[in-house]
Amino acid sequence: MKKVLIFPAPFLIKNPTADQQTEYMISLLMEEMAMEGIGDFIEVNTLNKSDYHEEIRKIIAERKPDWVIAAGESATACIGLHGIKKILVNPIVTFDDLNNVPGYARQHTYGFFGALPQQQKSYELFQSVYPNATWYVNAPNLSLIDIKDISILIISDKSNE
Repeated sequence: MKKVLIFPAPFLIKNPTADQQTEYMISLLMEEMAMEGIGDFIEVNTLNKSDYHEEIRKIIAERKPDWVIAAGESATACIGLHGIKKILVNPIVTFDDLNNVPGYARQHTYGFFGALPQQQKSYELFQSVYPNATWYVNAPNLSLIDIKDISILIISDKSNE
């Protein structure tokens, strides 16, 4: 059995309404239930927001997973980690993320992007370096639930070992 860590998108809205909080909590619960049995779901909202990227990297270094599945800001924190296999949902990609990417990272990094303008821009940058990129034109709010089945296939594929 492969060791998989799952990092959902954190709640980053400043001064949220009760509806925004409820919507996030329901979607988080649905994602956790959907991804059950695939890997360990990490509670990202308890991490230090001022050093969020470093906190994510520390957890990965300590737990040494075979795969990482991450969404939103969690995916953005993982994009520069080149020694691990990863599935990223809606990372924000910059030109700096694309410098000196080793072959292993190109082969074992999968990116899935929704239809929002920022996600389209990130997709275009990502796919210029990483061959495993998919843009969901009709899914503005792409989530872990949407990529569950493809994640299972990617992780269980023997050619990814």
